Amino acid sequence: MAPLKIVLLMVDGFGVPPEGWENSMYARFGGQTFAEMLARFSTPLDACLGVDGLPQSATGQTTLFTGINAAAAMNTHLQGFPGPSLRKIIRTQNLFSSLVSLGKKVSFANAYVKYGLEELARMRLRSVTTVMVQNALGEVLRGAELLASKAVYHDLTRASIADEYGIPRITPSEAARDLINIADLNDLTLFEYFLTDKAGHSRDEDLLSSVIGDFSEFLQGLACQLRDNMLLIFTSDHGNCEDLSSRGHTRNPVPFFLFGTQRPALALESIADVEPEICSLLQNSSENQRGNAVFS
Repeated sequence: MAPLKIVLLMVDGFGVPPEGWENSMYARFGGQTFAEMLARFSTPLDACLGVDGLPQSATGQTTLFTGINAAAAMNTHLQGFPGPSLRKIIRTQNLFSSLVSLGKKVSFANAYVKYGLEELARMRLRSVTTVMVQNALGEVLRGAELLASKAVYHDLTRASIADEYGIPRITPSEAARDLINIADLNDLTLFEYFLTDKAGHSRDEDLLSSVIGDFSEFLQGLACQLRDNMLLIFTSDHGNCEDLSSRGHTRNPVPFFLFGTQRPALALESIADVEPEICSLLQNSSENQRGNAVFS
């Protein structure tokens, strides 16, 4: 059996709707098939982490990618980008560094077209994933990789940079094809999609319809093209876009979507469980491979 590979999507501001997937704006903007997939293959995770207030991106994503309850460590939810204290947590332990230490090959599939790692290192505001890449991988994918379909742009279609950089647009399904091809070469491939949070903050139904529609096509494309030895996982840092009555985040749980022919039975409770579970899945896969080699 081929070794396990994981495709992980971090979808910003994507909460579980209290009214149910099939009766939510996800069905309205993404279609019934999308909503049915979410209902069938996802379980809810707590994003509040035992801390009062609305969950936020800096502490939520730090928790998600380190397995450390960053909101509890900071005694509050922190928004935006991680400051010095959260960056210290990320550098101490994160999903990329944990897997690299296990001998795993890891890729952050998002293309950095405007800035390279040297320019990013001088910036005060850096995302959790950028800090992880700097800490564990040491390089980012750039425009050349994007043009060669070896990276995926954050908006899926490249529409936001097509005219400025002369980069051809693609469909979300084509972006899914590219991500699967990248995943073929790695044990873990991470892609981050944050337009959902932006659309939620805007309360713009037309924007949300476009963003959810694109993500629906992307997710279904991934599911259709997923290899037999792959697991497709997506989750979020906090709720937001599921509730258009407010511009702010929500205290709703977030989905842990798990899809694939080797889909295991897992029992996660909060976003703090995601990083250790992924590491465990890939480590156990390696041990099983070694065991099979011994007895073959």
